[in-house]
Amino acid sequence: MKLRRTKHDGWYEIQARCPICGHKGWCRINRELTIVHCMRVASDDYFDSIIGRQFRHYLDPNAVPKTKVEIEMSNAVEKKPDYHLNRVYRALLKELPLSPEHFTHLLDDRNFEEKVVRLREYRTMPTQERYKIAKSVINRLSDNSDLLGVPGFFCQEGRYGPYWTMAGGAGLMIPFRTVTNEITGWQIRVDNPALELDMEGAIKGEILEELPRDESGNRTAKCSLKIQDKILEVILTEKDKKVCYSKSGQFVFSVELKQGQRYWWWSSGSKDNGSSIGGPIPIHLALPSPCLKFWETGDLANNLLDCSEVWVTEGPIKADKAADGLLKPVFGIPGVGAFSLLLEPLKKLGCKHIVFAYDADVIKTPEVEMALEQCVEFFAKETDMKLSLAMWDISYGKGLDDLLDNGYTPHVSTLLEA
Repeated sequence: MKLRRTKHDGWYEIQARCPICGHKGWCRINRELTIVHCMRVASDDYFDSIIGRQFRHYLDPNAVPKTKVEIEMSNAVEKKPDYHLNRVYRALLKELPLSPEHFTHLLDDRNFEEKVVRLREYRTMPTQERYKIAKSVINRLSDNSDLLGVPGFFCQEGRYGPYWTMAGGAGLMIPFRTVTNEITGWQIRVDNPALELDMEGAIKGEILEELPRDESGNRTAKCSLKIQDKILEVILTEKDKKVCYSKSGQFVFSVELKQGQRYWWWSSGSKDNGSSIGGPIPIHLALPSPCLKFWETGDLANNLLDCSEVWVTEGPIKADKAADGLLKPVFGIPGVGAFSLLLEPLKKLGCKHIVFAYDADVIKTPEVEMALEQCVEFFAKETDMKLSLAMWDISYGKGLDDLLDNGYTPHVSTLLEA
């Protein structure tokens, strides 16, 4: 199990798959490997932190896998204040282009208008010569050390000495804006997410190499699988789950080739002189695109738009789309459990009514139901704001953005009266 040291003594960020949610990153485990603070799977035991709500899960010490623990050493530095991040990221905006491929994706797949794409200031993280972009950003600023403490940038030792460059996978970059229009972070929609093996039961395996796609366009890979004492090399295809049962009908194992995580924070916490995106995690406020040309950095959004009612969804692009479809301010948060991060921004906006609008296919899951219950409890204790839930039939669209694109509006049901 790969772990990374955190600021909290005795706690490590899980770099491998979390034993609770199965995802990589953000979740934490103690030194004894008996308690997990999971960011995604809810439990009755939880606490709110600067990176969002963390749920405690207790592991059976006798059932902890006897795997080698690798502690990743980090020379990361503390993240700079918002005003500094905004200054650097706005300089970056002037140096990064938006590729034709990503522009087409936003127009054809996301149904944005051309002028809206430009107003939203999406960018492309290139694959090569990132050090040149970092150097150009420095030239726009006052000092070579201005990139220190800015997530995404890190200092690397080169042939002729140290130099600044940028971390992250190549892909579409989406800016995160505060209530005063400061850009304080980015997410990258990576072009080619890594493949992963999703395995259950008596099986171990690894991906040896990715192969050309099949006739249907699905990704394929050569994999090494260990089943009991046998090691087999097989070719697996995405979306083709293999399940094995015993002669008596009992489940033995399953294996599936899956595309890994598509959206990643632009961060450099694992790099020398880099910085983590956390402490706290950014949340994104989207305003209707006509407001953007008038929204000066430092101005509260409620000076431009009535923010007495604010909508909340997951993800920045979805929030951008919803803001235009609803003509309302919309927050994009990193997950349903991150609602505590909204408290102070909502207070600053003078919000009186919050409408949560999560995807239609996740509203009825136990984890989301529990998160909504905890959300109601949290806001009932901390504020006098009204809380509502937006709902719709999934046949009209999976997400709020899809629903609005299809010409429908959700039904809004009250969760908590003011």
